[in-house]
Amino acid sequence: MRNEFFIEIDFILGLLKPNSKKIFNEIILARKNKMWATIIVFSLTILDNIFLDEEYIELINALKLKKIKHSSEINWLRKKRNEILHFNDKKEYSIVINDQDLKSDSDKAYKILVKNLINLFPKHSYFD
Repeated sequence: MRNEFFIEIDFILGLLKPNSKKIFNEIILARKNKMWATIIVFSLTILDNIFLDEEYIELINALKLKKIKHSSEINWLRKKRNEILHFNDKKEYSIVINDQDLKSDSDKAYKILVKNLINLFPKHSYFD
């Protein structure tokens, strides 16, 4: 099980540009240090970097990119990120966050990140 985790990390780092690699390494540190909100925010950040990068866009099937970008998973991740970053008692994002929910949500966010990287870059996947 531990080796699979390292293969997963190597796979992801092999897909990412330097800034996103740094952010992904921060996700790994956040997982070790129980920094659940960081994982959620940075998972979407990496995906958004890919969605907006012209070099990545040239490598990715446009229909697949659009489908993933507007998927229910990405919308869920964006909503969770916004709940963390834009808390306001009188507005849409007024949910009080707690560690138990954040841990569960961070696990889901990480899985969404990995799943969508594999879907976006299937030719580079170790998991075929």
